[in-house]
Amino acid sequence: MKKRYIISLLLLLMVIGTAGWYYYPQYKINQIKKESVIDKNDKSKLKQITYLDYLKDSPDSTFNHLVLGDSVAQGRGSEEGGFANKVNENLQNLTGKTFILENQGVSGATSKGLLNQLEIPAVQQSVKSADIISINIGGNDLVQIAKEEGPIKAIQSYDEVKTDYKKNLNEIFETIREQNPDAILVLNELYNVVNSEQKYYPATEKLLNDWNLIAYETALAHKPALVVPVSDALQTEDMDKWLYDSIHPNDEGYARIADKTITTFQNQSYKEAQ
Repeated sequence: MKKRYIISLLLLLMVIGTAGWYYYPQYKINQIKKESVIDKNDKSKLKQITYLDYLKDSPDSTFNHLVLGDSVAQGRGSEEGGFANKVNENLQNLTGKTFILENQGVSGATSKGLLNQLEIPAVQQSVKSADIISINIGGNDLVQIAKEEGPIKAIQSYDEVKTDYKKNLNEIFETIREQNPDAILVLNELYNVVNSEQKYYPATEKLLNDWNLIAYETALAHKPALVVPVSDALQTEDMDKWLYDSIHPNDEGYARIADKTITTFQNQSYKEAQ
């Protein structure tokens, strides 16, 4: 009986440990989201101003919006300029200011590729003059290995690729901050394009939560910066409405990303009011 009890306890601990390994990234992301959003019922946060308030109250009448990253940043699948163009239109309507868009997205870009792109003098100049820098990067880091060497090699290389991505993303933010300490950095979450009914869905959710937790922690360390919860806007249950191909959003998908970006600007704290 005692032996059976010990075995049962060990099995329970294994289940709890596995569940913690799987759910911890999402739990941590939810905690960061909760702490970033201004709670209007919390009097201690009433003095904080949102990112949108900051843009409204700025003496500047024109803002430069730079977009960096991969084909989603570039807007592949859109006939209307992707999410960034829609973000600009919405910001102009809400603030009465002018937002000038420069899209430097590169199809197929990885985090290492973006880091290399930031060494180009013309790109550095764009970074220096930007007021808002939107970034969509990371999806190709693992996909590239899967395409070149197969899914088994991608799985075997997961920890290494994850470590490299974390290092590269931190260096991307540090490089941008060296050139521009004040720009608002807007990093998109990665989203899932695997239907929840497919057997690979849990594994892809775990991967994306790992990647997105890195995004949230990196943004926290390089304020003013925020992460757009794109995965909330692009749910797998209605992919037929927002997916252009097997990966990229269509115009409705990009509109959802833009709407979620605006909501994030409206709800997150930029700084304490003076």
